[in-house]
Amino acid sequence: MRTAPLLTTAGTLVLALATSLAAAPAAADDPLREFHEQEVVWAPCEEHLLREVECAWIEVPLDYDAPAGERASIAISRNRATDPDRRRGILLTNPGGPGGTGRQMAVGDRPDHDFSSLGAQRVAEVYDVIGMDPRGSGASTPYLDCGTHYPATWSRPTDDELSGHTRAVIAAQRACESAHGDLIPHMTTANTARDMDVIRAALGEDEISYLGRSYGTYLGAVYGSLFPQRLDRSVLDAAVPPEGMWRDVFTRQSEGYRANVERYTAWVAEHDDVYGLGATPEEVLAAFEQTRARLAEDPRRNEGPDGGEPWFLTADLFDYLVGYAVREQHEWSHWTADFWHIVNDLPYPEVETPEDPGFPEDEEWPEPGIEFDNPSLMMAVLCEAPWPTRLSGYYADVRQVREYSPYGVGAGWHVPQPCTFASHTPDPLVEPEREGYPRGLVIGGEYDANTVYEGSVRMAARLDNALVTVADEGFHTFYGREGMDCVTAAVDAYLVDGAPPRDTRCAGRPRSVDPLSPEEEMGGTNLVLDAGPLHDPLRDGPLIREGPRD
Repeated sequence: MRTAPLLTTAGTLVLALATSLAAAPAAADDPLREFHEQEVVWAPCEEHLLREVECAWIEVPLDYDAPAGERASIAISRNRATDPDRRRGILLTNPGGPGGTGRQMAVGDRPDHDFSSLGAQRVAEVYDVIGMDPRGSGASTPYLDCGTHYPATWSRPTDDELSGHTRAVIAAQRACESAHGDLIPHMTTANTARDMDVIRAALGEDEISYLGRSYGTYLGAVYGSLFPQRLDRSVLDAAVPPEGMWRDVFTRQSEGYRANVERYTAWVAEHDDVYGLGATPEEVLAAFEQTRARLAEDPRRNEGPDGGEPWFLTADLFDYLVGYAVREQHEWSHWTADFWHIVNDLPYPEVETPEDPGFPEDEEWPEPGIEFDNPSLMMAVLCEAPWPTRLSGYYADVRQVREYSPYGVGAGWHVPQPCTFASHTPDPLVEPEREGYPRGLVIGGEYDANTVYEGSVRMAARLDNALVTVADEGFHTFYGREGMDCVTAAVDAYLVDGAPPRDTRCAGRPRSVDPLSPEEEMGGTNLVLDAGPLHDPLRDGPLIREGPRD
């Protein structure tokens, strides 16, 4: 549901990709003066999820080369600093993407919703936390809707499936260009960064501080490159590399998933007396491969450990389930109890799942007024960079990766993408650099499969930022999350207390130790994580979203 008025004038949208715009104080000859000096009207947000915060809309040019032309509105939220005497400005945020929406980033922790926001963190004491739905998404207008799903494939597509997928992405790109061909070239990271600076000025701030996750790390780096005198403190959580947009960023994920599978199978082998799945990593992996082959012939009918809605575990879904699970070493005992039942083709034991006392009985789920990500916007933003056009190169990569690294996303990002067939030539990307704004923090997880650790290292080096390394941790994004107290303390010391950023090494969440037998794990007080239906594998790329878990 989008409640903002459509602020575009009548007629066909005529857009041109905006070029670099230097920030300057509003002046008589400032072409953006009207936007910088606009009145911002705050009101309680209408959505249940956002009921604790205020919402507003900020007018921005659709085309920064022609600011007198068509307009857009950017939906934002605000959680005011709880300690006004110590207030030090606004903290703009982005949850990831491309395509992720962010107004929910401003709210406090909520027992009835499964996402990690900032309103309950220490940063909310001294900053007005600002969430934003980037242009084209959420409650912002105009809204980008290609009228088609982003075509996703599984981790090891056959040659026949690869051909079918190629036809699907061609159709998707053509449909998107037919619906929004004049708008797509302007759905870029650079233009979202320019929108952020209009938000800054409209809110009467000389500078912003910033916290971005995943894709949002690139957005923050671009903002600092375009508006260095307007950026104060910045935190880039689970950073992408500063180069290689976007194919290289995504295809690196298969390496990250493989690394997690290797450390997980070694752990299972160490506990062969408990699981009996193999005494070596190779034997454990062989057991999984045999299970996958069986599921390819006969998918498993599951009702979940709590007797939930029946669903079928296919071979492809098993691939993704294994890749997703092995990132979470603090949950390995839970997940392995699940896998033990699947590998041995045994039904789950019957257990009672306690009701969640925090979820309002009269609320719909997921909340109908909130969109957590927009795949159409993702399709557009990914086309801000050129993609290879030789199909033979994609196909060769797929054939290698589906054998070498088949779990998790596998070859899912090595296949042709809609942007492979984009008809427009994108303008050069903004090269991230830090010249003119203070040194910040980059956070990277050693085994993060979504944005691999090497990317955080390179982003920190490019910007000469301090690096917080989360050792022996495969999850994605870290600040404010349960079990990440060391990371949260490092960020708070910098953002809240003003301590100079410094390289820090934090331990990840501890691996499961002394696991119970699978029957005890699933039949006692430890509840197994429900395996399905699982996430769309595409959604677990750098585009991590702050929405509910599927």
